[in-house]
Amino acid sequence: MCLSRKAQEEKSKESDEWLSSLQYLNTNINDLTISESFLDTGSKLDDLNDPAIKTLGWKADKPSNFAIKSNSKHITDSLGWFTDVPITLKDKEGKTVTVIGNFVRIDNGKTEPMLFFGMSNIRKVQGVPELNKNQFHIKLHGKAYIIPTFSKVPVVKDLPKEDRESSCEASLGSQVLANSSNPTSKEDLKKSAKSLKSVF
Repeated sequence: MCLSRKAQEEKSKESDEWLSSLQYLNTNINDLTISESFLDTGSKLDDLNDPAIKTLGWKADKPSNFAIKSNSKHITDSLGWFTDVPITLKDKEGKTVTVIGNFVRIDNGKTEPMLFFGMSNIRKVQGVPELNKNQFHIKLHGKAYIIPTFSKVPVVKDLPKEDRESSCEASLGSQVLANSSNPTSKEDLKKSAKSLKSVF
């Protein structure tokens, strides 16, 4: 189905707003580093996606049978509960902090391991995300920690001119994420903004 240009702009805007509201953090489970871990303050549940569970080789502790609607408007089925999962974080001083939480397994269609740190675990650690400072304040066992976070912003690849002219060809799939913690020159930012405008 082909979306109108206005519908594409609205869908892209919703997705961009949700992505730009996320604060990513570096996490580990056992020896698995999950670079696609983020705080999801709009979600009640904490999730691990299918590739993360398959990489860890785990079996569900408890069955689950419900659908999950995420903030990005996607609906996915739950595939089991995993209890007492040790999530390892590093604070800004390099100290290791382990948070134990319960996670639901989801299949969100992604190929990289992902961890969604929702309100259940955020409340458990008395977490306070500070978007403007790229920090996540937590309290665990009577001690306070500051966990560094970062954001990712959507950037659109340059498309061939004929693709830009067709509103059906300018899909959201042409977007890639860039880590905003990497230095970017003003010229690179202008080019990205210009190519984003040219797509829509």
